[in-house]
Amino acid sequence: MAKIKRKVARKAVKSTAKHTAHGTASKLKRDPMRTATLLGIGAAAGALATWFFGRDGEHGGNSPHPQSA
Repeated sequence: MAKIKRKVARKAVKSTAKHTAHGTASKLKRDPMRTATLLGIGAAAGALATWFFGRDGEHGGNSPHPQSA
């Protein structure tokens, strides 16, 4: 049963990736400036979130420096 679930999950991921790639390519052809802007905003938001939640000490990380009260 687990083998079937893995196979279905792999097919779902593959189908989603193909659908996303096709949609992005299609939007890029229709309106390249808007697509580039949205991709840039998404990348910036992802980088900001990664930086914000990846800092040590601020959000319960294991920092070697004690936090001041």
